Amino acid sequence: MTRLAELKKQWMQDAEVREAYKEHAYEFEIASALITARTNAGLSQSEVASRMGTTQSAIARLEGGSQLPSMKSVIRYATAIGAHPVLQLLQENSRYS
Repeated sequence: MTRLAELKKQWMQDAEVREAYKEHAYEFEIASALITARTNAGLSQSEVASRMGTTQSAIARLEGGSQLPSMKSVIRYATAIGAHPVLQLLQENSRYS
């Protein structure tokens, strides 16, 4: 288990942390998907920024998970990494199945 995974496991034992994490779960999921797609494409944040005509810091904010990106931003990001976004709505009980 990585150090980060160990810390998350420890923090998630705290009810306040669990609730805050739950409130931002969608932001974290989207950020994780963006980062995974970019790294799978073999690109750095700077390369994606150049392709999108923006800055590396803007890509870092997009991947930061602190807020939900617009669909337009997700589409531009996907195009820059040679992918296309797919929106999928799942019933809450099947979210992590």
